[in-house]
Amino acid sequence: MTKPAADPTPVETTASRWRSKAPAQPKPAVIARATVITAVMLLLLVGIGSVTNSVLFTAPLAATAMLLVAMHATPPAQPRNVVLGHLVSVVIGLLMVTAFDHHLWVAAVAAGLAVGGMLTLRAAHAPAAATAAVVVLQPVAPLTAVLVFLIGSVLLVAVGWVVGKLIPALRYPTYWW
Repeated sequence: MTKPAADPTPVETTASRWRSKAPAQPKPAVIARATVITAVMLLLLVGIGSVTNSVLFTAPLAATAMLLVAMHATPPAQPRNVVLGHLVSVVIGLLMVTAFDHHLWVAAVAAGLAVGGMLTLRAAHAPAAATAAVVVLQPVAPLTAVLVFLIGSVLLVAVGWVVGKLIPALRYPTYWW
């Protein structure tokens, strides 16, 4: 008689279940560099928000800054996704305000529609979903909204490009369009 084959499925233990599968922590120099670059980007955005009286617009652009610095090689961080994602979201937010006024439920629907618009244009950029929402929630002239997000996203891409030239490890962008 032959012995039955051993069960090839490994036994899961409590220790293996709780072990983190997260990536390793970056080196302190990488963390410090990312912190400084992001802070500089955010200071530029706060300046734009202060001048245009649209400080809430800083929030989605701040998330964009983090992507450009910490996840610079991913598709959502590339210039096409950043600029086009924010622009389509601004337009959708403005159209929703025009049709339904400034309400939380309108902001939620605008963010959802922005996701669909970005995916249709092959320009997914998660922070831009928040762009549609804040455009609905913060009353501001339509041209101001478009210009703040256009200038803000182009400025962030430009800073990312300069940093990528100065620090070879942060090669950015991977592609432009």
